[in-house]
Amino acid sequence: MFIDNDGFNLSRSVSENADAVQSPDTSQNSSGQSSADNSPGYAPISPNTPSWGPPSGNGSNDSPGFAPISPDTPSWGPPPGNGSNDSPGYFPISPDTPSWGPPSGVTPTPPIVVIPGQNTGSCCIPSTRNANIRFLHAAVNQPTVTIRLGNRTVINNMQYGNFTPYYLDSGNQRTLVTITNAQNGNRLYQTYLNLADNTAYTVSIVNSGSGISLFTVIDTPCSSRNYGCLRAVNLSPNSGSVDVFLAGYGRIFQNVGQLSTTNYRTIQQGTYRASVSEALPCTGNQGVIMADGYVECNNTRIAVMDSATFNVMNGVTYTLYIIGRAYQFPALQILPVESDLIY
Repeated sequence: MFIDNDGFNLSRSVSENADAVQSPDTSQNSSGQSSADNSPGYAPISPNTPSWGPPSGNGSNDSPGFAPISPDTPSWGPPPGNGSNDSPGYFPISPDTPSWGPPSGVTPTPPIVVIPGQNTGSCCIPSTRNANIRFLHAAVNQPTVTIRLGNRTVINNMQYGNFTPYYLDSGNQRTLVTITNAQNGNRLYQTYLNLADNTAYTVSIVNSGSGISLFTVIDTPCSSRNYGCLRAVNLSPNSGSVDVFLAGYGRIFQNVGQLSTTNYRTIQQGTYRASVSEALPCTGNQGVIMADGYVECNNTRIAVMDSATFNVMNGVTYTLYIIGRAYQFPALQILPVESDLIY
């Protein structure tokens, strides 16, 4: 439908003026083909409508997607300047803003690391002193135990013949020690220990009638730098007095009674074999014979109940704990335990 000078007309005459405007999708070129701009969806671009391509101009910045930067718009790169600080991500530090490093002219002080129980000089001794305490389960025919030191559990399921490392506890105070049956939780023993600061202890669980008790010794540091220090402790419930022998030294401890502790002896550094027997009926080492399976003096021969090999280092203390039952099960044995704490 269209409007002419005479009004509305429902049809168009085939003789109508050939100069009438055609729709762009029906126009043809001189060869009878439609022009490239006459593809479906095409419309002529107005002089005021920008094209989709990049703005006209010269230079490499005329690539698609480029737009000129305003003089007030900072670029993405680092701020202009000279020197190595103009790398990406750098921002000049305000005079009032401290840097991450230490202040200029000051050498940072390294932290002091204090190893528990090991203080090597007055410069590194902490202001709060501590006691060092470890435990040995030497009670025969007793269950595995759980040990509480104060209000903390230090070891679970500790079996006979085992010992713990040292634990730290506040010195110069009474500390509650609780031993319970690890299987059913029943309390087996409870007592207070008086622990001095800067002191090390070994607390042994020992037999007491049908139950248990605690036997405590102080682990004194070795007094010599050129020798090791050795002592013996008898924790057997039925051995009576015993003698302790050391290869190369002979009988070093004699008549060591139950729940008794010897003094320290200095021993040269090396590997040794220690043996234990019932006490011989003679004093001193004159005439004492030490063989592989027995010891003898004054025509009396006694069987060795146990032997153990261990290493001795200079400046370190060692304790030969004698545990177990003589001629019964669990058998008597020597348990060498090292204590290398430095006070």
